[in-house]
Amino acid sequence: MEFEKYKKDMMFIGLLIIISSVILYFFLKIDIKIGSYYYIHDVYIYLNNSLNYAGLGGSSRNHGLPPVIPFITSIFFSLGYVSDKVILYVSSFYYILTGIGMYGILRLKYKELLSFTGAIILIFMPINLVWATKGMIDIPGLAMSIFALYFMALGLYKNPKYYYIAFPVLVIGFFTRFTVILTLPAMLMLILFTGNPLNYINRHLGKLIKGFLSGGICFGLFMIFYKIYNIPLFFLSQSSSISATSNPGASTAAATSTAAATTNNVVYYLNNLPLYIGTYKWVPYSLKPGRFAFEKMTWLGNSPSFISYIYLLIILIGLIIFIWRLCEKQNLDKILKNKNKYFYLKVILVIVPLIAYFISFTHVSLYLSMGLISISILFLFRIIRKSDLKYLAIDFMFIYWLAVNLTFYSFHIIKTDRYGICFTPMITYFVVFSLYLIYGKLKEFVPSSKNKKDNKFKISPKTLKTIKVLVPLILIISTLSITTFCYMTNSPHTFDNLQPDNMLTVYEDQKEVTDWIIQTDPDYKNKVIYATNWIEIAFNLRMDVNQTFGLSDNLTSTLVQNNASYYISDGKDSNIDPSYYTIVKEKNGIVVYKRV
Repeated sequence: MEFEKYKKDMMFIGLLIIISSVILYFFLKIDIKIGSYYYIHDVYIYLNNSLNYAGLGGSSRNHGLPPVIPFITSIFFSLGYVSDKVILYVSSFYYILTGIGMYGILRLKYKELLSFTGAIILIFMPINLVWATKGMIDIPGLAMSIFALYFMALGLYKNPKYYYIAFPVLVIGFFTRFTVILTLPAMLMLILFTGNPLNYINRHLGKLIKGFLSGGICFGLFMIFYKIYNIPLFFLSQSSSISATSNPGASTAAATSTAAATTNNVVYYLNNLPLYIGTYKWVPYSLKPGRFAFEKMTWLGNSPSFISYIYLLIILIGLIIFIWRLCEKQNLDKILKNKNKYFYLKVILVIVPLIAYFISFTHVSLYLSMGLISISILFLFRIIRKSDLKYLAIDFMFIYWLAVNLTFYSFHIIKTDRYGICFTPMITYFVVFSLYLIYGKLKEFVPSSKNKKDNKFKISPKTLKTIKVLVPLILIISTLSITTFCYMTNSPHTFDNLQPDNMLTVYEDQKEVTDWIIQTDPDYKNKVIYATNWIEIAFNLRMDVNQTFGLSDNLTSTLVQNNASYYISDGKDSNIDPSYYTIVKEKNGIVVYKRV
């Protein structure tokens, strides 16, 4: 009986796993060939941390970054599989989990096909595809956020015991990517998005406390892990740095030197949102033969694809229907029926904080801005909760989750399109929700004993059923088709970074020169080494390597003063005095200087 009950779910989840695995196969095939991307230095920070956890050396800098992905990678390192490619496989696995988690959370409200459509939309969004196989922590963080919300929603709608899982998943997600903590407000607000939150909390207080305790125990275990490996608490200093103003400096919970921009443009992500949903030029490589001619390009140089406009149109239609339904007489009657002495206070608590939020945005603390938008959304829900809209709590949870993330990322001065990944599940949900509302509107035109409206336009139940199947299939096929088209025809491009000419072989070139040092100098680990791309060299040599960033004119004197034995440069460096350092090894632009 259980199998029959969940047969469709198992079929769609299986299909999701197959589709996402095929995507990973083709993308990893190229990424594995190149190795960890040269321009994504953060990957090598995680790889060096993995070496540390495995007791194999590596750079000790940036040891306080989220440890989950590096630690999982270190397990494979400990087993003898030491390669930059390991982290690509580890992080890619979460791409599959992202689709499964999105399907699960959609299934709380929608039918199997509609939920499957939403999961496909999510995993095929260009911003997610680009970073699926790069070894970064954004997709793993997204997967953990979705599952934390999913288990929280299961606790609300199915069984409160799911809270025991929800909070530990959140904690693990936090140590996967620190900004996953932005999911916590949405989880807590979900409880307040019930008919009588105080009554609900009173009835399930024990299970909620146990859920918090399970999360606390999980957090404590991580603190023990931090103590064992002597990891600095970066997340504390980063949290304090972003709380004061919109100009907290370069520090951020997920900041990276790659593809990041410093800008006060608070609508940066809103402007670029259509590109994250769909764009023709997104694949950072192609199947065309020949050298990878990488260029200096940004997402802003592209334009949204037709699929992006379709999704945005669907959301717009859904929003219009949503407002229309709220304004229908039966819904207004239900809302006004519950009007009491607190009704106008609720209206004030919607409007005033919202106005204050927009006026004071980036001029006050981030936490105050989040508090204002939280109050406004909460009391908006309290006003319209009696309307004839099922599972309104989940709808508002996604609205609030989007508001929190958009506030945080727009507030902070560091802007990079990679952070747009966090908005994709909300956009996906609104597409599915809008389709659901459109189906509901079409149902009004189906003649029935309950629906006796004399509409000029009428459709049969069979036609409506066909539409419910046909529309998702068209969206799925369109999404798959445009992705395949982009994958097969795009000219290679990457993000806003200058790339070396030997991009395709740069990893092998670096590996060759570092292997040469290892083979010719048995005592190299006791030597001082500087490098242009210090973090990659540190991984290959499994030791701390100094960076030369910002030295330029006084480079030679700095090397001499610090008793540097080697300097590994990208190309011949005119700032090096040959009387102190001479070239001893060169490979396709990777040059090794040795102290004379």
